Order: sequence, then structure tokens, then C-alpha cells
Amino acid sequence: MATNSREKLRKTLAKGMLSHPFFFSSFWGHAFKSKTDQLFNWVRADVKDLSDKCRALNNCGNDIYRYQEAREDFIAKFFGDFLTYLNVDKGAAIRKQILSQFQDFIDNHPEDKEITIVSHSLGTLVLWDLLFAKDLPENDPANEFRKFFNSNGLKLSGLVTMGSPLLFMRLRQPIDFSAVDDFAEKSNEALTWLNIIHASDLIAYPLGNAIKHDKAKNFLFTDQFLWMHANGAESGALRFGNGHAGMALGMADAHGGYWSNDVRRFDGITSERRLRPYEKSSHRLAKL
Repeated sequence: MATNSREKLRKTLAKGMLSHPFFFSSFWGHAFKSKTDQLFNWVRADVKDLSDKCRALNNCGNDIYRYQEAREDFIAKFFGDFLTYLNVDKGAAIRKQILSQFQDFIDNHPEDKEITIVSHSLGTLVLWDLLFAKDLPENDPANEFRKFFNSNGLKLSGLVTMGSPLLFMRLRQPIDFSAVDDFAEKSNEALTWLNIIHASDLIAYPLGNAIKHDKAKNFLFTDQFLWMHANGAESGALRFGNGHAGMALGMADAHGGYWSNDVRRFDGITSERRLRPYEKSSHRLAKL
């Protein structure tokens, strides 16, 4: 979790005379980096080869193959990460790594019994698999992860998903939100789920009506829309009626900016379904 997000949360809790949580961040991004770097090393070499073969194209690599930075920093890495995680072996390896990191965190804080998990982007799919997916083999690390809450005395009091593509992923995977009901019933604890969607984030989807369709009823769910521009460039483009340019200029910052947005300065629109009484307190925050 970004440092400024932690500090804002601490200050908010302090104003309410609430205890500060312990923070834990799981890191597994390096599992993707080598493949993405290799891919773009090949791309750059191909562009250079073409430029070297044609004198008229010398030093024109950025024009021969445009928007290379955007392709590498957002489009390819985002979708590349998804494709890598969806590989059966790679996905299981990432879940195993998170399980190990989480176990270390639990061992170091045995006195605390409540946890809230905050996830972003691909992390929301990893979160779903760790807690709710029903199509994983018996030896998958996710089944060990769930035991923390089913038999080890931990309470999962809240979920926060940001920039989540879970709705879109239903096209490929059997994501049924009634599985959250099953989890809540097994743990016998009230659960809240906040799903945050930036207005300009092309990856993020609201989930309220999908959850209603799946007849999930044993937890409190809220879609929170961040009604704001991602940056000044997007705002300027939209002011002049150029929607396509605004989309292109804002989508990366919108998707990547959840950790740094100042929640006191945007207009939030909430769509809420009260499904069950819930508790607001939590003592641990884990980030996926």
C-alpha cells in the first residue's frame, strides 16, 4: 500500500480515536518482469533493424512504431501480467508465494484477530482465487490460505477492490459471487466489500448487479465511483470535446492512481445494497 495512503488512513483513524492497524503488502510482481522485459527487447531490436536497413528511417524508431512507452508501461504489462497469471502453474506459484508471505505476517502479529484485504487490478483476481474460487485443485495454495479464516481464529472483516476487472473475467472464468456467501457462512462472521471504480478507468467495472444476479445475500456490498479526472491532460481534452483523446490521456493514470488519490477531494457516488449487519472495525490491512 502506498505510503501516503497509509498515512491518510492513520490520520482518519486517529480523529475517530480508533487504534492504528498493522500494514502488510504482498509482493509478487517480479514474477512477470522478466517476460515483459524480454518481449520489448525484441520489439526494440526489430524497430532498430528496420531503421538500420533504410537510411530514410534512421533515428525514426519512435515514429515507425508509435507510443512505445504506453505500450510497454501500461498495455503490454497489464495484459501480459493477466496472461501470465492465468497460466495454471504460474498462478499457483504466485498464490503459494502470497500464502508464505501472509503466514510470516500472521506469525509476527499473533495478537490480532481481524483483517481487511485491499486489492488492486490483477490483485482482485488473485484475491478471488485465494478466497472464493471453486475450480482450483485440492492441493492449490488457496485452500491453505482459506484455513486462516476457517480454522485459525482470524476474522476477515472487509474486502476492498480497486480497478477490478472481475466482471469482465466472468467471460473466461466461473466467477459466481454466491461463493462469497458460502465463505461468510463457513466463517460465521459479518463481511463487507467495497468496490472502487475510477470514472476514467477502462479496466474497472461495477459489480452490484452481478452480485444481485448471483443471489448473494450474506454480506454488505458497495460500489463506489470516483467521479474525477485522472489528470489535467484528460480534463483539458474533455473540456474541448475530444473524448477519444481524453480516454487515451487518462486511462493509465486512472487505473494506477487509486493508491494516491486524496479521497477528501473527489465527488464519490455510492451504490449500496445492505445485505446484512456488519462491523466497521479492523486491525490488519493486507494489500494484494
